[in-house]
Amino acid sequence: MTVCGLTAVATGRLLAGAPPTAPQDVGDVPAGVSRAAADRAATTSPPVLVRGPRGLHAPVVPVASRPDGSLDLPRDARTAGWWPLGAGTGAAHGTLLIAGHVDTRQDGLGPFAALHGLPMGSRIAVTGADGTVRAYRVAARRTYRQERLPRDLFASDGTHRLALVTCAAPYDRTEGRYLRNLVLYATPAGAPAP
Repeated sequence: MTVCGLTAVATGRLLAGAPPTAPQDVGDVPAGVSRAAADRAATTSPPVLVRGPRGLHAPVVPVASRPDGSLDLPRDARTAGWWPLGAGTGAAHGTLLIAGHVDTRQDGLGPFAALHGLPMGSRIAVTGADGTVRAYRVAARRTYRQERLPRDLFASDGTHRLALVTCAAPYDRTEGRYLRNLVLYATPAGAPAP
């Protein structure tokens, strides 16, 4: 599975200019697999909104994968996609994976461009369809080649965490796509972010 078109399958719509170079990897990535899927909480809800500092504010819709394994993200850079085969909001286990375009030709920079500048410890709020707001704190940042995203990003089991994913430089003008993904890992933080 790849993300950010997520082999940047929004390639025809990406801006010619890339966002700032992806920041350095920092923090300890929260474990993604440690418990059986059968232990998951039954009271989960689909995420409908993600927000945080520096302009991160996007509605969230469920997305599926394309035949090539990439996520079929919404065309609008202002809307993020949720991988429903992972965790939902309120889940006790699994990765709540939300991905968005860093930019598109039509919309310019999207809210997920903010991921490139979020410092460790930033608070992220995810609102579920049931109206419950869950807070997370950014614990780690990693960049991966798109074809080498960790499989546990797509897990419905393991320790609960949030993974926010977008495209990262370099941008291949010949192929019309970004070559890397930026992933921010966040852990539950208690009270909702402001």
